[in-house]
Amino acid sequence: MSVTNTAACCTLPPVQAEYTPKGSYSDFTGLKTYITGEKDAKQAVLIVYDVFGFSPQILQGADLLASQGYAVYMPDFLGGDYAQPEWFSGSEEGTKMRTTWFSKFPGSISSQAKPVGNVISEIKSKHGQVGAAGFCWGWKVLVMTENGDKLAGIAGCHPSLIAADDVEKLSVPVALLPSEGEDMKIINEIYEGLEKKSPGSSFVKEYPKMPHGWMAARGDLKGEEGSKAFHDGYSTLAAFFKQNMK
Repeated sequence: MSVTNTAACCTLPPVQAEYTPKGSYSDFTGLKTYITGEKDAKQAVLIVYDVFGFSPQILQGADLLASQGYAVYMPDFLGGDYAQPEWFSGSEEGTKMRTTWFSKFPGSISSQAKPVGNVISEIKSKHGQVGAAGFCWGWKVLVMTENGDKLAGIAGCHPSLIAADDVEKLSVPVALLPSEGEDMKIINEIYEGLEKKSPGSSFVKEYPKMPHGWMAARGDLKGEEGSKAFHDGYSTLAAFFKQNMK
C-alpha cells in the first residue's frame, strides 16, 4: 500500500512544544474519555494510548487527527493506573513492579479485549466508520481486541509486544510506524504476512532515528528533529485513515 501524506502535511497544524488540548473529557462506555473533533463526523478514530496514559504529546496527537475532520476518542482504558517511568530504569525493583503490572488488569493485554471491543462497537454505531491507532502497548491491545474486524484499519505506532503471529489475528489494513526500539525482523515478517493476505493494503514506515515512544509520552517536541518526526507520523496516520475511510 502506498500512502502519501502530502495533503495531511499541508493541512495538519504545526506541532507545539507548549500545548493546550482542544478536546474535553466525558464518560464514554463507562470510561473517562478524551474526545476531540467533530461530534457529528461520519468517521472516527480510536486511540489506545501507551502505558503512560494521557500525556501532553498524545493529547496533541489526538487533536492533530481531529483537525482532519474526524471525531477522535481516547478512553482511559487503564483507569488512571499508569505505568511509572522508574519501572523502566533497569533496576531489579522496577522490573518486578513492571512485570506485576503487566500480568493483571489493567496492564494485561487479555483483560482489555472486551473493554476495547465495546468502545469500537459504540463508536461505530455513532459515526459509521472507525479506524484505530495503538501506541506501544496499544498495538497489542488492538491485535487482541474483540470487534477488531469492524475497524477500517489499524495503525501501530512504535508497537511493542510484537510477534510474527500477530498477523494471524489481523483482517484489516495495517500501518506500522516502528522506531529504533522495535525489532524490524518481526515487523517485516508481520508485513509480509499481511501482504499475502491482502496485497497492497498495508505498509511499514520506519523512523529509525526516533526513540520508542516518540509519538506519545516520550516524544521530544522541543527538539527540531523530534517535532518534525512527530508531525510526519501523525500526517502519515491521517493519510492512512483517509485512504481507508471514504
